[in-house]
Formats: sequence, C-alpha cells, structure tokens
Amino acid sequence: MPRVFLILLLAGCSIPNPWQAQHSYAESLKPAEVKPSAETPPPAHIRIFKVRAWADRDYQAQTPRWEQSVAEQIDRANQILTAQFGVRFELDAVRSWNRTGSSASLTGPLDQLIALDKGDDVDWVIGFVSSLDVFSAAQEQLGMGPYFGRHFVLRGMFSAAETDEINRALYLLSEKERTELARERRQHKQTAVLLHEWAHTMGAFHERSPQWLMSPIYDKSQSAFSPESARIVGLGLEYRKSPASRETWGKAYRAELEKSAAVAWDAETREQSRALADRFFSGGDDPADALAPDDVKRFNDALAVREKDPTRAAALLAPLVEKYPRSDGVQSLACSIAPESAEVSATCRRAAALPGAPAQLILYVARRLLAGGDRTAAIALLVRAEEKANAREAWAALAQLDFEAGLWSEAERAAAKAHGAADQVAAECARMKSFVGFPATPLPPAREAEYVKAALAAHEDIDERRYDRALARAQEMAAAYPGTPAAAVIECRARSRGRALSLTRSACTAAAQAAPLAFYPQYILGLVASAESRWTDAGAAMRRAIEIDGGTPQVWMSLAAVELRLGHSNAARDLSVRYQARFREPLRPALWPAGWTAR
Repeated sequence: MPRVFLILLLAGCSIPNPWQAQHSYAESLKPAEVKPSAETPPPAHIRIFKVRAWADRDYQAQTPRWEQSVAEQIDRANQILTAQFGVRFELDAVRSWNRTGSSASLTGPLDQLIALDKGDDVDWVIGFVSSLDVFSAAQEQLGMGPYFGRHFVLRGMFSAAETDEINRALYLLSEKERTELARERRQHKQTAVLLHEWAHTMGAFHERSPQWLMSPIYDKSQSAFSPESARIVGLGLEYRKSPASRETWGKAYRAELEKSAAVAWDAETREQSRALADRFFSGGDDPADALAPDDVKRFNDALAVREKDPTRAAALLAPLVEKYPRSDGVQSLACSIAPESAEVSATCRRAAALPGAPAQLILYVARRLLAGGDRTAAIALLVRAEEKANAREAWAALAQLDFEAGLWSEAERAAAKAHGAADQVAAECARMKSFVGFPATPLPPAREAEYVKAALAAHEDIDERRYDRALARAQEMAAAYPGTPAAAVIECRARSRGRALSLTRSACTAAAQAAPLAFYPQYILGLVASAESRWTDAGAAMRRAIEIDGGTPQVWMSLAAVELRLGHSNAARDLSVRYQARFREPLRPALWPAGWTAR
C-alpha cells in the first residue's frame, strides 16, 4: 500500500462521520445494569417466595408471548434478589385476567386484583396491565404497590413512540442494533419498576437521589437499591412470614425509619411511611376479604358501570355489601355510588370504619357527617384521616374539614402539609384562634372542638346582645376548661358592652394576660385607654392588636386617630399607606368607628 494512501486512510478514521455520531448517541441511550449494591455480602442461603401473576387482555394484546414475557421479567428480578437478599421468586402461575374498566389510573386495577385473588397460598400477587399511551417517568404511573401489601400491579413497558423515536434518530444503525437498544431499555424499565413496587410492599419509601431504584421518578441510570432501602427490605424478608414477629419487626422498622429519614423524598414521605407503619404494625393490614369467583365478576361489572349507571352498579353490588362487610373494596365502592342525602348511609359509615379505608373515602364520609350535624362521628373520622393522608389534595381537604369541625390545631397542621394548597385555611385558623383565645398547649381533638363550639356560641350571644348569657357561658367554660383563656376573652368583650369602664378595664387586662395572642383584649384596652386620655397606652395596645390580626379596619382607624392625638404625623402617614395597600381604600381616622363609647 503506498505510504500516502495509508496516511490518508488513517486520517480518515479520525474524522467524525454521521454513523459514528449516531453510534455514540446510541451508547448514551443504553440503560445501566441493574445489580446488587456494592456493599452487599454474598447470601448464606436462598429462600423461596411464591408469586402468582395475572395479565389482563390489553397486556396480552400488546405483549407477544405474554406468559413467557412475564416469566422472563421474574427471572431478571431474581438475578438481583438472589445476589443481594438471598431470595428467589418461584412463579406459581401466569393466568389470564378477564378484567374490565380503565387502567388510566392504577388504583382501580389494584383494587380489582385484591378482590380477584387474595393470595393466601402465595407470598405476592402481581397484576400486569396495558402500557401507557403517553410517556411518563413517574413511578406511580408505571406501577403501584401498597406499603406492606402482598399485591402490586405493573404496566407493560412497550412504547411505540419510543421505538419510532429510536428509528428516527438512529436511522444509520442497522435494524438489529436499533431493536436491541429498544429491548435493553424496555427490560431495564421492567426490572427497575418491578423491584421498586415490590420494595414498597416491604416498607421501602421514595428517596431523594435519582440514582437509586426507590426514586419516585424512573431513570435509565438506576441500578441498585440504596443501603437504606436494602436494610428496610431485609427487615421485611426476615420477619414477613412470621406473624408472631410483627412487634419485633415494627420496632426494627421504626428504628430504621428514624436512621434513614434524611434520604426520604420529602417530609411528607417520612410522615406517610410512619403513619402506614403504625397502622400495619398495629394489625390493620387486611386489604380485602376474599371474594368468590362469581362475586369477583359481579364486583368488576359494578365497577365498570358505576360512572355511567350508578343505579345498576348499586343493584349489582347489593348482595356483596351484606356478604362481605369487611371488604374495603366492596364497601368503598358501595359508598361511592350511594346517593347523597341528609343522613349518611350505614354503608358509608361501615366503609369508613374499616382498617383499610383510604383517606379520600374517610374525608368524604366525614364531610357528609359534618353537613348532617353529626360532629362527634365526623371528628373521629378526621382524626383517622390524618393518619392516612398522603397527598397534597388530601391534606388540603382535611385542613378545610378540620377547620369546619373546630379542630383548628389539626387544621393548621394539615394545611402545613398541603404545601400551599390550604394557605387560606391556615390564615383563617390563625385569625380565629386570636379571636377566641387559645391555650398554649393544644387540647385533645374532641375537647378542642367542644372548646371552639362553646366559645363561638358565647360570642354569638354577645353579637345578639345577650350579654348575661355570654357571661354565664364564660363561667361554664372556666369550670370546664380550667387554665384556658377563652372564658376571659368572652368576659372582656361582654364587659365592653356594659356601662362600667372600670369593669371593662379589669376584665380585659386579665384577658390580655391570659391570652397574649388574643385580638379583642388588646383592641378594647386601647379603646379604654383612649377614653381615659391615656394616648400612649392606647397607641401601644392598638398596635399590638394590629400585629395579632390586622384584618379589622376599625382598629386601623382608631390607631390613626390616636397617632394624630399624640402628634405622630409620620406614623399616621405610614399607617395610611399600609392601610391603603391592604384594604384598597383611604384611611379615615376615627377614634371609635365601631360605635363603642365610654360609659
């Protein structure tokens, strides 16, 4: 070969070309290998766990050789489970699932799977449903496995859109190379999602880092369980098969949860894990009663028509409601299709009382109980709902219902977990607490609701000029709730409507000491001081009232008049600017704009 030609040939090898560029891009699209954590010691022995799989008709239609495909997914998961945990899944059977209804949300298929196969003779039951029509990396869209359950559902992972994109972007590669890349990516997703959902059933929770399998967002780079998740899964494998060891498992799990709290996805994840663990380890883990095969079909038929024909759904479900009184699925569905009325049905009460009732159902029944005037029953459910709420929308709904029930401390707590969805509820709680006068140490929920109810009744008496009745209620509250400030606030406000200025000053001074965060004592003391021409004291009290609750225009008007009396023109001007910004109208100084007069 001539020397010049050889030099040109070698030089040509280093010049980038489209084929090399596409080949490099294809390499970047390849997923990571799913493998055991690096620090995992070799298992001493292998433990066998039985699983049974069900594939619905859509999954079968989308998946050639669907039975073999399911078995291969289990085998790929076994490679990691055996190496890391000394565990192997033994596939009991892959069965055809004659399921009806949508799979847009995986909640419905999961409920149907539980109703279909309780799984008493196996360790896990896995349902396979159709793939998504659109791309999603959210794990909750790809699979669903409830904490500490024995059922989970997985989607098919075939994506025509992804295949088309690979063919479009890598058209210079051979068809074999493109097909292999699509297969590798699909198999990685299948294995990662299966392990993710299975680990949920062992108590593992979502983690911050996207590199680990328990991230809430799927990524092709995920290759292993984090050490924290691996320890939690290990605990489940050690104790799961022995009911007698549940207490020991619970202690070990809670200890691990505290150690691993920093890796959790967010504070809500930690609280959700803690609440679900408390429920499970206290024995409330029965997800559904086992339905007979004929009853499964009836249940599925009712589920399929509940939106279009709730009357027919109710008729289909009626025999099951009495037959399966402790089935979460049956009772929840029956409640959801029951017509709303003034009286909450026994079915809804029964459904909400079951250990496995979801937060949404409990909140729905609590709302109806509140609307019907049964506060006692509603409050009991709201307390349970706080243990189960695990989503922003649920926390926001809980905050609103807590507020309506008079559980203002609980409402503030729920609003904080709603991450902005219940800020108005939180603000109203703070305002009403300052109105009523709240104890520094929260009361138990039921007592707090009665405290709020009694205090609001007394203030309603004042608004209706029933001052003696309001003072009598104050005495009753002082006896029923010793050491709490609402009674003093009621007396302060009631005395301010009387003729004796000295009684008002005395009552409101005591109320301000008992309830330093209460609005009315500060405002009324400001009015009393102004009536006595103690302008400095009047200004200080009214400024404090605005700090506590700046939502009452009359206080601003009174303070502006006091500032002018004191000769504080700059302070009055600043107050006017702030008032204009808040209330969108000019501030008109008036010493007693609410009609209060010194008597």
